[in-house]
Amino acid sequence: MPQRPGSAPRLAVLALAWLVTAACPPAARSQSTAFPEELRSIAAVRFEGLRHLRRHQFADASLRTHGPSIFPWRDKPLLRRDYLRADSAAIVSVYRHYGYLDAAVSVSVAAGREAQSAIVTFHIREGALTRISRVELDSVTVFKPRDLLRTLNAQPGVPYDPSLPHFDTQKLQTAYLERGHLARMRPTVLRDDPDSTHVALRYVVEEGPEYRVGRIRYTPGLRVRESLGRRELLLKSGDLYQQTRLDLSVQHLYDTGLFRQVQVTKTGDTLLAGRMNLDLRVVDRPARWVDVGVGSGTTNRYQATGQVGHRNIDTRALGIVLDGQVARDGQDHPSREAGTVTLSEPWFLGLRLLAQTSGFYVNAWDRADSRFVVHEKGPGFNLSLQRELSPTQRVTLVQENLFVEQDYQILGELPQAVADSLRHAVLPSYTTHTLRLTLEHDLRDDKIVPHRGSYQVLSGELAGGPLKGTSYYRKGSFSSVWYHPMANGWTFAARAMGGVMRPFGNVPDNFSPDVADSEVARVPRDARFFIGGVNSLRGYAENSLPASGGLAMLLFNAEWRIPVRGPLGVEVFVDAGNVWDRPEYMRLGDFIAPWNANHVNAGDLRYSYGAGGRLMLPFGPLRFDLAWSPSPDFPRGHIPFVYQFAIGPSF
Repeated sequence: MPQRPGSAPRLAVLALAWLVTAACPPAARSQSTAFPEELRSIAAVRFEGLRHLRRHQFADASLRTHGPSIFPWRDKPLLRRDYLRADSAAIVSVYRHYGYLDAAVSVSVAAGREAQSAIVTFHIREGALTRISRVELDSVTVFKPRDLLRTLNAQPGVPYDPSLPHFDTQKLQTAYLERGHLARMRPTVLRDDPDSTHVALRYVVEEGPEYRVGRIRYTPGLRVRESLGRRELLLKSGDLYQQTRLDLSVQHLYDTGLFRQVQVTKTGDTLLAGRMNLDLRVVDRPARWVDVGVGSGTTNRYQATGQVGHRNIDTRALGIVLDGQVARDGQDHPSREAGTVTLSEPWFLGLRLLAQTSGFYVNAWDRADSRFVVHEKGPGFNLSLQRELSPTQRVTLVQENLFVEQDYQILGELPQAVADSLRHAVLPSYTTHTLRLTLEHDLRDDKIVPHRGSYQVLSGELAGGPLKGTSYYRKGSFSSVWYHPMANGWTFAARAMGGVMRPFGNVPDNFSPDVADSEVARVPRDARFFIGGVNSLRGYAENSLPASGGLAMLLFNAEWRIPVRGPLGVEVFVDAGNVWDRPEYMRLGDFIAPWNANHVNAGDLRYSYGAGGRLMLPFGPLRFDLAWSPSPDFPRGHIPFVYQFAIGPSF
């Protein structure tokens, strides 16, 4: 085919241009694509369209797209499209949780001020809020419908969360299990019209027949008698089947300490006859154990403990434990030597009643007062009965007997009258016979490191009177602890505790001749109230406020526990409290504000503030705290802070 004039040179020029372009690297073609978008760092993350929700409400969604850290040494976050898609879906999920079913999210990426950086913006369209208009239960005969409706999360007027039917179905099934029914629920969500902002929930219930416990097959271990395991079961053949009682039976088996593993299988070969068969298999724990430990703390700088025990003497679940402790303080002086032997019977008199008796000998040196050392030694024994009222409540009754010898070792110069009193007027020995009743209500989600729940303790104690002895007093105390998880992953913990006591009767007034208040001197030193230490008023020495103790006490603690990474965390705390010589000496004016705590009287509240690090270990957190207080009696050194360390949570 003949070519047009001039076409050949034009084709040659185009071919040459194509070859040059193909040979050049991408950077030469376009400067704007010199850095791939997937490798650009994020300069900032913004949200547009937030009207009814706030940014902190997305904390539980764990968004992966985030801005740079405030710490310059941290790596800068990179822009990733898969993170943007996942975060957009997470934001929509949060909105639906709060009732915004039509929420939508789009993302835009703009260039940042610095080269190779990007600004990410989530554009949110919230839509209308959908609420629940009514909740209905269909085919309910075992319960009164209104009783079940009160227990549901879904209530009229509440924003509709699509997960509510799932959680309420579980609540309904649990309620029916307590009545022996393996019920089924079919939740239905109804809208009056497609554009309605109200929905109705209807649960159609298939109650099914009532089931009772059939055959209970128990497979024992090698060393623990079958009768010891069966007596812990709260369900018997013929009883109405209740899941919570079965769960509590398993917990009782573990609480005995005899079993390492408990496995329950529910067999349904006779379900048509309304029977639920149970198959329990247990694995024994070793009956003997030995524990040895060494540690260090602010009070006892060096401490060694040992424990030897047997949890199944004569295969009857009788237990025996021998404990020993040796501790020395920071100046390498002995601070405590103690030995204890404890016998326990978990089913006293054939009842679910834990009975324990302990004999002990204590040799202790108290150096809280810089003027002298209080040396106390002597034997003692106690008897205790503990009854579990429910999975969260228990009551304990303790009768304790102490036979104490004491003396005061003077360390420095004292007024002659005080020195003579300590040498000659101090009571050289005394006996104390006490009866103590304690009520506990425990709703914590974890006994060692709780994040939510509460723990309440109420205690009353009587010494002397019909029990006789040297010391006579009445004592009451309380402790209330609360734990609350926060949206940002922190845990807020608070505690309030206090107590009052009074001596009565014709008792000696020289338990501690160094005490100025005569009523305080009528109570043995180890029975008085003290505060101070790593688990009390931090920064102060252990049990140092006041030096001689008192008969009335209040203590308040607030703590923010902040996880950092893995087992590491930090805590920020505020403590306040004091001990008064007598309850009637407490005045409203003693509760001074924190900003007035730099000039306090003896009866005023003491405050301490601080922060510390936490390293989570299998047996609890290892804590290092720095505390400061404006009070003039705060034990300052060359630096205004006091450091303390301990193992275990402060409360």
